[in-house]
Amino acid sequence: MTRPQVEVERILNGVGLVSLAGRQLNVGYELAGQRVTLRMDGTQMAVISHDGKLLRTLPCPVPPAERHRLRGARRAAGMPSPSAGPVIVQRRVSQRGSIMVATQRIHVGMSHARKVVTVATNDHSFHISLDSETIAVVPRTTSREIHRYKAYATAAQAAKPAQIRP
Repeated sequence: MTRPQVEVERILNGVGLVSLAGRQLNVGYELAGQRVTLRMDGTQMAVISHDGKLLRTLPCPVPPAERHRLRGARRAAGMPSPSAGPVIVQRRVSQRGSIMVATQRIHVGMSHARKVVTVATNDHSFHISLDSETIAVVPRTTSREIHRYKAYATAAQAAKPAQIRP
């Protein structure tokens, strides 16, 4: 017998924690003070914003048999769809040939040092490409979210001619 999805509404405190089943759960500092819906299904818990956007998923700390006892628990509506397509990010390869995406260090190769690569992420892997050519497909070992999307390489400063004062 499968149990129905259960959801509760909570307001996150000033440091991004929420009280759930007598425990403090870290949802995220960047969401502090917001009203969110916590939708529990199986072993996963979806954090949904007030406008219905899926913010993140976390492991559910409440066993399925006890979810109906939560304060304000109700049967969940349909699950919001995650953003369409993979997340595309850019990274500049370090001089030692590696990049970091979602706290996972990926070795690209020293031949690509100081170049900007494009990384297409999905649930299970990272697809790394340079100039629309795939150079690596790496399995994803982390469930962390991506917070940085753009590579900021230092721009080469053009040499300014020296000004002579009269």
